[in-house]
Amino acid sequence: MKKLFVVMLIVLFIFALAACGEETPTTTKGDATTPAVTTPKDVTTTPKAPETSTVTTTPGTTTPATTAYISPVQKEIKEKIKTAWYNEVHRVNPIEYTKNADGTMSYTWSLTIKAESGLFLNIPEDHPEHPNLPGIQLTTGEGAVVYIKDKNKDEDFTKYPVKEGSWRTARWCDIWFEADGFVPTADGDYEIYLFFTLPDVEGATPYPGENVYVHAPEPWTSGGLCGDWIIIDPIVDDIILDAYQCNLDSYNEKYDISHTETKPENFPTNTFNFTIKSEDGFFPSGTDSDGNRTESFAEINPEGAFAYIKGPNDTEFTRYECDYMLTERNCDMWFTLKDFTPVAGTRYEMVFCFISGKSATLPYALHYVYAQDWIAGAPVGQ
Repeated sequence: MKKLFVVMLIVLFIFALAACGEETPTTTKGDATTPAVTTPKDVTTTPKAPETSTVTTTPGTTTPATTAYISPVQKEIKEKIKTAWYNEVHRVNPIEYTKNADGTMSYTWSLTIKAESGLFLNIPEDHPEHPNLPGIQLTTGEGAVVYIKDKNKDEDFTKYPVKEGSWRTARWCDIWFEADGFVPTADGDYEIYLFFTLPDVEGATPYPGENVYVHAPEPWTSGGLCGDWIIIDPIVDDIILDAYQCNLDSYNEKYDISHTETKPENFPTNTFNFTIKSEDGFFPSGTDSDGNRTESFAEINPEGAFAYIKGPNDTEFTRYECDYMLTERNCDMWFTLKDFTPVAGTRYEMVFCFISGKSATLPYALHYVYAQDWIAGAPVGQ
């Protein structure tokens, strides 16, 4: 019995060794298994793609993003803008074309800036040199440049210096200048950036000596005769080729005797009327020997004055001589044409020509004004 018990213990001991003995190796000679890899919960098995400037076009393929090309002149504009103050634009005017006394042509840009931008101030009255002067009138245009692009055909801007001696200012907001070397085209539609320097005078601006620029949202356009173009009519252009264009400040606004200072008798009811820009300097004011104010514009008379006029249904211009004329101040004129009776409310294309007097800047010279929508008499609806 004791032997049987001993044998049973030996058997149990052998089974215990088999259950709790050393593990069999997982590899064999010449071959190794790959160890298992445990992936932490906070790590994804697919790494995130790095942020690159690539654009996926189709699954599995990418195309590098393209950077828009910026030309050197546009880079120059952007760099200038970074250090210049911006003055908003109130109004731009059509490019003015003027035939000079020496036969050359001037192409003048003009604009009115917004005073609300606050870059130009009225100098205080106690200033020792410029009392109560609008600050803009102390700008000189020295070093000013203009970048011009014809939106109808140009791919890029072209840089021009502002022509020496062409810079003019008036009131607190008006600027005129020429771009040296620039010649506009008849169908031009221009975008420009104008850079110039604020006056380095105390009280004229909050930022004396710093740079300023203007860029209008609306385009500048070609407004009249330019060089040798034929934009009105071959016969008309030939007549006014050597004439001097007076730029219009307004027209079709003063129709009856109530608008005149002299209240003339027998004032016509169907007059055309206009006001020229005195800034052109063609008709200066003066004083006579008694100290009375005189106006060279008043020396103009109907003799030698004429018009080429074309109605909305006409195919060509017709010439008419001036029949009646009234001038006032240094810029206002009313006139009628002999043998021509305008239809009320009808708009006419017209070139009106007249000869200056002895006191004009260009004495006894042919001058003209031009517009495409002249109305005689009362406005439409009145």
